[in-house]
Amino acid sequence: MVDSNAVYREQLLELGTLLQAARQQQGQTLETLAEKTLIRPSLLAAIEQGDLDALPEPVYIRGLIRRYGDALQLDGETLASQFFTPPRIQRRSWKETPAAQLRPLHLYGAYFMLMVAAISGLSYLLRQTAPEVTVLPPLDPLNSSETRSSESSSPGGAPAVPAPQPEEPQAPIQVRMTLTAQSWLRITSDGTTKFEGILQPGDTRMWTADQALTIRAGNAGAVMVSYNDSQTEALGQPGMVREITYSPGEAVSLAW
Repeated sequence: MVDSNAVYREQLLELGTLLQAARQQQGQTLETLAEKTLIRPSLLAAIEQGDLDALPEPVYIRGLIRRYGDALQLDGETLASQFFTPPRIQRRSWKETPAAQLRPLHLYGAYFMLMVAAISGLSYLLRQTAPEVTVLPPLDPLNSSETRSSESSSPGGAPAVPAPQPEEPQAPIQVRMTLTAQSWLRITSDGTTKFEGILQPGDTRMWTADQALTIRAGNAGAVMVSYNDSQTEALGQPGMVREITYSPGEAVSLAW
């Protein structure tokens, strides 16, 4: 905060020094000027000494300075206008504000952080809204699941014991498929999506269900299926999109 009294006292002292110098140069006394201005000598002396406490309110001091200056053949109005001027408040230029102090490097850093936050938010949103796709690992072809008999003997001469056959899952609906070419597939078992993805030529799968098993293929001619160990046949024509639903005892197909 600016001390207004200190500012007024400084203004008054500068003007009083000027008036005193002009009076002394002209060889006039305070008493002589008091008769001309009708201002008491004590007030004239207070003006010259910058004694603000010995004078009336600042608005009256301006009138005293004007009359004193005119009596000395100075421009009293101009002198008076230089007193009781409200102190100017120093306003900061916009260039001094924190925003103006940002350098291009700061702006680039802020832009980079904003982009990272936007990309992270978008990635999180996509993960929340994208359907869950279960990709099962490729299984070995049918012929690889068969156990080959070994004619060789163990080091002790005893015949090798064949490895136990893996038991296939038992369910009312069993569909085995083998891919002859690449195809996109979606398998739904009892209302639950078990697989959605692309299988390659030679891939073999076994799917089971209790009530209904639905297969949707993007290249039906490349999907060879066998329902409950029946004869293997193609799901449809090559390049054809087809969906078929198997239920216990019968298969209901829907062509697309």
